[in-house]
Amino acid sequence: MNDFKGWKRKNYLFLFAMIVVQLVAFIFNPSSWITLVAGISGIVCVNLIAQGKASNYLFGFISALIIGYFGFKTRVYAEVLLQSFYVIMDIAGLYTWLKVSEDGSGNVTEVKTLKGIQWLYACVVWLGIGMVAYSVLGFVNDAQQMLDAITFSVSATAMLLMIKRYQSQFIFWLLGNLFSIVLWFRAGTHAGGDYALFVMYCMYTVNSIFGMVHWLKIKKTIIN
Repeated sequence: MNDFKGWKRKNYLFLFAMIVVQLVAFIFNPSSWITLVAGISGIVCVNLIAQGKASNYLFGFISALIIGYFGFKTRVYAEVLLQSFYVIMDIAGLYTWLKVSEDGSGNVTEVKTLKGIQWLYACVVWLGIGMVAYSVLGFVNDAQQMLDAITFSVSATAMLLMIKRYQSQFIFWLLGNLFSIVLWFRAGTHAGGDYALFVMYCMYTVNSIFGMVHWLKIKKTIIN
């Protein structure tokens, strides 16, 4: 619970507001309690990421399992692929953050940013993951293969950068969330779709912007 202490009041209000919006979305479109749990777990996860707290991986693991299952149920195969990747990376990320932290808490104590040719490397990784994802999605006859492959690859790249504690991760999270908004809006217009997850990704987008700014503040604090 220590990871929820010491936040600024506006950060607590933002977390509370995101949970309320998720609950309201569920009330207007009560599909299943399990997706509500996934949505709230995801909201807590991304807020903890923005705060640089290692416990984000625990909530992310819960959210990934549930959303991955629901993505399979609604045939949003890119989400299945992405959430399966998250499950693995949440375990790896928690181990890595705990290992490299100076105080053993796992919380962010060092923030890096991509510079120069590192951006090229990141884009090459993004492209490579995208090509693999496009091929895999082709085997399952994905209805929107290109969009799904792009969504998966950009979010997977963000996750890899997050594990390495790069502030630049939030650029990729922002792009990935925008693509996910499109995916889940389309899924919501069909039978079995769930607008609660669409709303969740809308809030993730706002949080990505906040996280980008907050990690820069952490970096400046460390430098000073």
